[in-house]
Amino acid sequence: MQILRFPAIGALLIGLVLPQFASTATAAELDKYGGTTAIQGKATGFFHVQEVDGRNWFITPDGNAFFAVALSHMLSGESDLACQNVYGGDANAWLKGSFEKARDMGFNCALGSATSPERNLNGFVDVQKAEKLFREANFPFAVGVILLKHPWEFVDGETLPDIFHLDYEQLIKERAALVCNQYKDDPLCMGYYYGFGAFNQSDQWVNHHFSLPAGSPGREALSDLLIKRYNNDVKKFNTVYGTSLKYMSELKSTFELKYEKKYERRNYPRVGMSLDKDKLADFEAIVSHMCVSLYRLGHESIRRWDKNHLILGSFIKEWALSIDSWKEVAPYVDMIAPQHVNEFISVNEIADATKLPIILSDEYFGFHYPGKAGSLHAGLVSHEARGEVYYANLMRHFKDPQVIGVTYCACMYDQGGDTLAKNNQNGFYSLNGEPREKLIETVTKLNHSVYEQSTNPATTEELKRLHTELFDKWKEHSVRRGH
Repeated sequence: MQILRFPAIGALLIGLVLPQFASTATAAELDKYGGTTAIQGKATGFFHVQEVDGRNWFITPDGNAFFAVALSHMLSGESDLACQNVYGGDANAWLKGSFEKARDMGFNCALGSATSPERNLNGFVDVQKAEKLFREANFPFAVGVILLKHPWEFVDGETLPDIFHLDYEQLIKERAALVCNQYKDDPLCMGYYYGFGAFNQSDQWVNHHFSLPAGSPGREALSDLLIKRYNNDVKKFNTVYGTSLKYMSELKSTFELKYEKKYERRNYPRVGMSLDKDKLADFEAIVSHMCVSLYRLGHESIRRWDKNHLILGSFIKEWALSIDSWKEVAPYVDMIAPQHVNEFISVNEIADATKLPIILSDEYFGFHYPGKAGSLHAGLVSHEARGEVYYANLMRHFKDPQVIGVTYCACMYDQGGDTLAKNNQNGFYSLNGEPREKLIETVTKLNHSVYEQSTNPATTEELKRLHTELFDKWKEHSVRRGH
């Protein structure tokens, strides 16, 4: 498949008038999982991925093409405040109401499971009840075999694990056994994901392992890697790092190697060009080794119990891993799962290099910050603007033959807790249940056109145009515009 190298942002803009899509797939044309009978693959009894006539697809257990459109946080523990306001505190009514609203809007699966652990710290979401609703509606969903905690889940005094330690290996094996034995025969399960965020803070992960006590498996493993890379030549190492080690073996005991924070964003071209090329090569080799160890462990732990379901891998920032690292972990996943499409880093180049399809695993269409107060991260000027960005984003993914699905970073209702404290409005409905009508209308119409759009993939040039239009739309409506 041809690599897409997108040009600098141009002047193309999406018109403000959105097409009035009619759904081209009636209930009779969809199988019970929501796949279109117009495009057929192999029926295996489980979800799998397959290329059909040049386009990648999820294939339903019945053998029909399925494009996933999901909400990452359809059910969230921080919805407890909206539940109180809108449903009088009736969690069951909130759960059912949120799910029905998502289905009415055309969301057709839950790629991030019923709820991710970091979105349910208070235990508000009853996962079993949520999955019961999914089953009653034949609503496909992924399941978590969580390899690493999200930073939000850490308690005071807790540190990162040593991913090379036998205790960690045993923990993941036990976790996979517990989960897979529940879902290994379930055709509604789309596959397993590892959680959000695995190597998004790669500098912290690397530095953590070099700070472990002498003799720790992780410190030993990474020190051995550098010793081998430098052929035990301490003088060469000192020249690169500006250190004064007497022996390379000091990496294993007394010397604490630290990489600067900017190595986290090294895959942005402008950042990577500013870094020392030798240290950067070492850092990449370390991260790649850690990723392969982690992904291999997850793959082997799951495949011991379940050889049928897909492995989605970690839902990870698109800038977190280099193409070379993605290639190294490709044998252990069935798709790449970058969180967002990026103006400067091509997810298509990663897909080409790995020969794997793409899910966008926590895609943005912006947040609103009333009064321009708060972090303003991915902030847009209005909820109507969020709808325009959603339209541009999903159209780009519908038309990309390498993309098999997208799950959006949004909630059905605005959130309480830390999200409210940040003044972040990410819901389709307010905390009091007031609908953002234009946003909902735009999302609903486009979601329901899923097989009208995705069955007609774009040419390379058309996809470049859609990509450009998307980032132009972001720039047009950014709350930071002109700052």
